[in-house]
Amino acid sequence: MGIVWFSLSLLFILALSGTDNPESAAGWGILGLLYAVPFSIVATVKSFAKAKPEANVHDQLLKLNELREKNIISEEEFTKKKEILFANYQ
Repeated sequence: MGIVWFSLSLLFILALSGTDNPESAAGWGILGLLYAVPFSIVATVKSFAKAKPEANVHDQLLKLNELREKNIISEEEFTKKKEILFANYQ
């Protein structure tokens, strides 16, 4: 969709820029920008969301064990969280 819109905008800008009505070319340029700016923002946000590193299960288990040893979480909570970690890992 983005390639089609960009191509049409560029085609109309080039076709209309040599005419007596340069406002038409400017209008298509603005329409192209109105599409391109939000599209690039969304694409950037999505790429950063995908680039987020996955948490290491080993490190998470070590942290859970530390919490259990310090009596911050109970043995039952530790077991539940450990099962959730293993379920998400597979």
